[in-house]
Amino acid sequence: MKGEEAGENGQSLYRRLATVLQGEIELGDRSANDALPSERELAAHYGMSRDTVRKAVRLLEEQGILYSEHGRGTFVAPSSVREMSRFLDSFSSDTRKRGGEAGQIILLVEQVPASLAVAGVLKIEPRRIVTRVKRIRTIDGNRIGIHDSHLVLPGAITKDDLNLTGSLYALLDRRFDLHAAEGLESVGSIAANTDDAALLHVSEGSPLLLCERITLSERRQPFEYCEMKYVSSYRYTTRVNRSGNTTK
Repeated sequence: MKGEEAGENGQSLYRRLATVLQGEIELGDRSANDALPSERELAAHYGMSRDTVRKAVRLLEEQGILYSEHGRGTFVAPSSVREMSRFLDSFSSDTRKRGGEAGQIILLVEQVPASLAVAGVLKIEPRRIVTRVKRIRTIDGNRIGIHDSHLVLPGAITKDDLNLTGSLYALLDRRFDLHAAEGLESVGSIAANTDDAALLHVSEGSPLLLCERITLSERRQPFEYCEMKYVSSYRYTTRVNRSGNTTK
């Protein structure tokens, strides 16, 4: 098994183990506040390395499914706490859960220098090259929003890549093993300008919901700044991960 961990799919093993452990918790095999076996015991039981076990446990802690107490160990979080923890859904995933069919019209995928504002929120140097992805988002063929993302990526993506995958977050997951873990958002309103109105098929000056999101990776590094504008008929929901600091 260690050979597999060192191979091409090594980074995904800990996620698979995390899914197994989470399933055991949801099925009641591990109850609230039960102590998790040691890393050594889990590694022996599942035939994986301790490093893989450590990463899986850390991921479940970040998701609020497990919690650790210094000097005592790691425990299963109570269901009330687990239900408070929510991770970001992609637009496509969220739309499917609503019973709709998500779509996109890709306006551009290009490499651009980061502006001072974008560099500031992404914590990078100004003028650094980032990937800009701008799309019209649709539900059941109806235009409901515009997503304009600036991303710090370890490689390039193309329009064809995004068209084939259909979901930006799914593409980043598959291509770079980059996972959206937490979002910091501000929500307001704005009047549709000439360009927005043309893209969304609404009248100029129509009210739009404006959401600005900074998306963090599992390592809590910002990798996306996205400006999202939605027509007023769209019901926007968001899911965020609770802070790891439980002292407040």
